[in-house]
Amino acid sequence: MYFRFNQRKKTAYVVAVSSFLLFFTFIMSACGGNETSSSPETKPSDNASLPVQSDTDTSAGQEDYITFQDATDRTITLQQQPERIVVLSPEFLDLLYEVGGEAVGRMEAAGVSIPEQAEAISSVGSVSQINLEQVVALRPDLVIGQARFHKELVQSLESSGIPVALMSLSSYEDMKTKAGWMAKIAGTEAQLPEKLEALEVRVNEIVEKLPDEERTFINMNVTPGGISIQKNGTSGLEIAKMLGLTNAAENLESSPNSPTTTPYSMETLVKQDPDYIFLIIHGQKTVGEKKIKEELENNPAWASIGAVKEQHVIVVPSDLFLTNPGLHYDESLAYLANLVYPEIYGDVE
Repeated sequence: MYFRFNQRKKTAYVVAVSSFLLFFTFIMSACGGNETSSSPETKPSDNASLPVQSDTDTSAGQEDYITFQDATDRTITLQQQPERIVVLSPEFLDLLYEVGGEAVGRMEAAGVSIPEQAEAISSVGSVSQINLEQVVALRPDLVIGQARFHKELVQSLESSGIPVALMSLSSYEDMKTKAGWMAKIAGTEAQLPEKLEALEVRVNEIVEKLPDEERTFINMNVTPGGISIQKNGTSGLEIAKMLGLTNAAENLESSPNSPTTTPYSMETLVKQDPDYIFLIIHGQKTVGEKKIKEELENNPAWASIGAVKEQHVIVVPSDLFLTNPGLHYDESLAYLANLVYPEIYGDVE
């Protein structure tokens, strides 16, 4: 208590009050026994019982679980670990399960297999034709899609309070980074270093055996709508380059609407004359095989290409070369190594 004295008060009155306070303090100390009491210097203030706000007070706000940039440079913030994930991208569905996570909904992708553990979960349509109502009905707390196919879904999903991340996988190193992100999403970060280390060992075992030879190749996309040549930026091209092969189409002009491809023409194939041609079918295999026969094999100039003469034209598995193989990179490498260098790799699987 803060006293304000009037100068006109008599000295006797001051002494009397002081004596009373000393006597009162003595009595209170005696009644307190062995319990400690606050001294005048440490006496709490009148508002000591109110909560103290500070920068570290967890009651004032919760730290976000994860914040990241997606493939479209959007900032995605998740306040909690997602428990109900819907995946619209084949490579990210596979990667999620490979790092120990799981989903409640998935897409269908013709020609690309689904992780066995994900076969029983709800399907929400094909990669290019997602049923928005089915996605929302699953009550996801995260949807993972592809920028190429799913941009139009973002506004509708986010207006329903559902976070959407549009992701991409472009290379081996990028895959390892995204695997870390997926493990964080799945809450399985502790398992990932061992898996990545084991993958690195398997990849190195294949790459270390490569001969010092120069061989050229061309990767060709075969879709129901036509054929194109891969120029750069695809997993299939990187896998071949990791085996020391040279992309004969790398310096060709890009397609107007697709920087990763160059327009196909038989004239271009004949001029480049690659040692190997790898055909990657998008969609149903039977449809792709029909397109190959109609547009390639039925052309008389096809037989003049070196790869055709040497029977080095191969339809490669879409699982290993169409989508990013994720933690199966060594399987893609082993498959191609066995085709190109059978004398070294034999029947490596």
